[in-house]
Amino acid sequence: MATAGSVNERIAQQFYQKAGVLQERGDRFQFRALSYVRAARAIEQLDRGLDEIYERSWLAGLQKIKGIGNRLAHEIERELKRNGLLSGANRRQRGVN
Repeated sequence: MATAGSVNERIAQQFYQKAGVLQERGDRFQFRALSYVRAARAIEQLDRGLDEIYERSWLAGLQKIKGIGNRLAHEIERELKRNGLLSGANRRQRGVN
């Protein structure tokens, strides 16, 4: 399993990148871009890794992080699964090969 810092840094960086793309698309997307920035900042402040939070309490745990709602929690879940950032037991339990 990756270290907490690397998992959090990786996902925070992805959120900053998404915010940048949305900001370039114009005013219509500014609030969504701001939500990504706020979420990335919150992720950077965490003492534990997103993978650990997810493995202990799934989406509900992610949604307890300030700035992370349902949509962003699902994005984090998708990234954790897609990038193999969960431990083997938890990957099998959650249907990831």
